[in-house]
Amino acid sequence: MKFYTCLALLMTSIASVSAHTTMKYPLPRGHPLNPNAATKDYNCLSAPLNGGAGCAPKAFPCGGYPQDTTVTQVFNAGDVISVQFWNPNFPNGPQPSDATANQARHNGGQCEFALSYDGGVTYTVIATYHQTCPDIFFDWKVKIPDAAPSCDNPGKCLFSWSWINAVGNREFYQNCADIKIVGKSTKPLPIMDITRANLPPQFPNTITPPGDPANTGNAKGSGPLDSDTSANLAMNIGGSGGSSSSSDSGSGTPASGTTTSVTSTPTTTLSATVGTPTTTSSATESSTSTTSTATESTSTTISSATEPTDTTEPTNASSPAPAVKSSTSNTTPQASNNPLASNGSSCKNEGKDYCIDSGKSSSYNTCDNGLVVTRQCPGGTVCITAGGSVECGRSSRKF
Repeated sequence: MKFYTCLALLMTSIASVSAHTTMKYPLPRGHPLNPNAATKDYNCLSAPLNGGAGCAPKAFPCGGYPQDTTVTQVFNAGDVISVQFWNPNFPNGPQPSDATANQARHNGGQCEFALSYDGGVTYTVIATYHQTCPDIFFDWKVKIPDAAPSCDNPGKCLFSWSWINAVGNREFYQNCADIKIVGKSTKPLPIMDITRANLPPQFPNTITPPGDPANTGNAKGSGPLDSDTSANLAMNIGGSGGSSSSSDSGSGTPASGTTTSVTSTPTTTLSATVGTPTTTSSATESSTSTTSTATESTSTTISSATEPTDTTEPTNASSPAPAVKSSTSNTTPQASNNPLASNGSSCKNEGKDYCIDSGKSSSYNTCDNGLVVTRQCPGGTVCITAGGSVECGRSSRKF
């Protein structure tokens, strides 16, 4: 009892320094309540990665906090978990009388929950809550995909929460929990990137998402939108015959002077802007420097045998596109088609996976936001190209 009383007093004393919200379940790295945290940050864990209020800027990903000393948080593919938030102003949890108290939630905004199998280099967004998140008074349902493969690689298997606030300074928040995943699939999950914004110079684009309809500011809000909860639990990531995304993920960095807007599922909109934020109800990607539009698409499968069609090139209705001349001369393959392309080189075939040495090596390359990222199959398995897709499994070939 004495320990918890001291902890409560300590949390109250530091609340004025940095009283934003953190994830409480799953317990993230660096959290004062995490018994396995390699270091406990009592002052700045809840601060944005941008820094502020006596807190220095923190590194992406995961605020730069070291991995847990022991990984004890285990989830099965298909599990539905109730994510909870915590605020140092409420060390014992929120009480009914605290509904109007300040939890520094900036009238909500956009929360994304994602899995990473490579320590936060690449992500698969598995749930998105718009407008009303975060809020310590509510649980937020998130489903671990049925097709999630096992992951038992300490420091690499992460459950990430990232938040872009609706009101206040443009900031980027992230907590990461070290987890284990028990699954049956041998295929990697497709990359469905988190929204990267409001963290210059690394993420220079500016996003201002819509806020809580209740407009309660820092007090208790409306809670999860029913439409978001339903859409998140219905996601079929990495599977077949279902929707793979209901999130505004993979924003990337728009070119200077452009504005992009993505219609979110089912009705809300998010604007990503360099300069002045705007909102739109259009379901197309728009640009202020051209009158052309191109519908934005999301891949629902990984590593298809046929190279996907590039839909990002705008068309001009006033004149036909020039014919492309074929050539029989030998050319060096572009990074998007070259399985041996080096990590960090440019690529065009977004989301495409290639085994580096099928049946022998655990390494495979993925085109992620225009750059090649080298990833590893988990658990001592190797990358195998089978029928045009990439799988992680045991090879029958003799090495």
